[in-house]
Amino acid sequence: MVATITVQGGLTAAPELKFGQNGTAVLTGTVASTERIYDRKDQAWRDGKTLYQRFVAFGTTAENINASNFGKGTQVVVTGKLSTREYQTKQGENRSITELEVTDFAASVKHATVQVTKTSRGGAQPQTWGMTPAQGVSAVTGDPGVFGGVSDGFADEQPF
Repeated sequence: MVATITVQGGLTAAPELKFGQNGTAVLTGTVASTERIYDRKDQAWRDGKTLYQRFVAFGTTAENINASNFGKGTQVVVTGKLSTREYQTKQGENRSITELEVTDFAASVKHATVQVTKTSRGGAQPQTWGMTPAQGVSAVTGDPGVFGGVSDGFADEQPF
């Protein structure tokens, strides 16, 4: 059984994309999540401990995160499984590191807006969904007359 966890916080730097020897994309980064504690005596919020969690993404997921141009301070939500890997430093010391292997990665919409571009399979043009403040919550750009801008052949079916 694999435990899945979710970490919400700010990126400490822009994630870094590299390619392995077999050509697989590998993206690494760190998300910092600071606990907020309410002090009843002073009736004020204070910062608690900060968790710095390294993450790693592979393949298409890594390339999609990289294409999104997330930068330092961007608030994100990272979901994945914890794993420990061991390695040897250039000085020959054995070390281990715990990383979050990314299964899902998203920008937090708590304090920002997001525009989503769906990646396609088979070379079709990508579709873009997004909202502007003037449109409100219910309006989504995309194909006119199709709910949510999704044109997948199921627009005439009930959503439930």
